[in-house]
Amino acid sequence: MARKKNSDAAVATAETPSPLNARIEKAKVGKKYVLDLKVNSPASMTYLGADSFDSAPAIVRLSKVKGLDVIAITDLYSGDFVDRMVKAAQGSPLTVIPGVSLRCRLGVCDDVILSCLFPESTTSNDIHALLKRLSVPMSARGSATHIVSNAIAEILEEVEALHGIAIPSRIDKTPHRLSVLGELVENYGFRTFDLAYLTSEEIFKKRWPKDTFHLFSFSDANALAQIGSRIARVRLKAPGFAGIKEVMARQASLR
Repeated sequence: MARKKNSDAAVATAETPSPLNARIEKAKVGKKYVLDLKVNSPASMTYLGADSFDSAPAIVRLSKVKGLDVIAITDLYSGDFVDRMVKAAQGSPLTVIPGVSLRCRLGVCDDVILSCLFPESTTSNDIHALLKRLSVPMSARGSATHIVSNAIAEILEEVEALHGIAIPSRIDKTPHRLSVLGELVENYGFRTFDLAYLTSEEIFKKRWPKDTFHLFSFSDANALAQIGSRIARVRLKAPGFAGIKEVMARQASLR
């Protein structure tokens, strides 16, 4: 959420013409891409619908119908659907970003959700190897109840060793989660957040009036029909993950 007067709007959803009123600094070069960077698949236990047919091509087709340029597959503790999605999108204009979601502990909060995104070359096996290094059991795949025991700093180190980025997701959904927002910003350098509520931008304005944040609200789709229900239109200097990382990676901490 840049404070500069000449910034251009960076976020839009299918529900409202100007959600969050969020702004980012205008890139000097590049084009705008339509993103939904939090899409779940049948690999998540919360997914509404059985994988009785090949859901990957259906997700690709619907994403194209919704006008999406880029989606990220971010199932909890699972990369099972990543390879299938990448294969289904081959030959189409849709870019699929491999990802995974983790539930982490920070201070008194045991419900910090990190959406971790990786370069397009990242495979299902790469994500599962990461989960193994974080001691996530196979029984936790797709589950929202498991909590990673590693410290946030260790998790970020592992994610970034794979050239990935982490984005706190729905940190404004509950007071419990909001209680650690300051630590995420000031100690860990997060400047990009995937928010649940349109009004939460005000929290950032009041607490950090001089800092630039990138505030989005992605769909967190748990069914085909939900894909693209919340989107972001973002100007990127490079297409795909490279451009996303440049905009959304962590910055220096405030302390």
